[in-house]
Amino acid sequence: MDAVFKVPASEFNEELFKKIIALVKGTNSDITIAVKDKTDVVVHSETNEQFFKKLNKSVEDVEQGKGVTFTMKELNEFISK
Repeated sequence: MDAVFKVPASEFNEELFKKIIALVKGTNSDITIAVKDKTDVVVHSETNEQFFKKLNKSVEDVEQGKGVTFTMKELNEFISK
């Protein structure tokens, strides 16, 4: 059996778990839960041509010395801010 449930985060609760458990009870099933941020749609709305144009521009910038470098320690400090 294959089933996909798309549920808004606001409706993800214990009652939903109970319904899924009842659905798979007595079966030899695996359950996978995936969380997808709705903002991903905006990021992926660009065309391949637009994406590769930005990617190539980034590569050119790095090759021209316009990149930013830092150590792992500096990265961790930046992330923790």
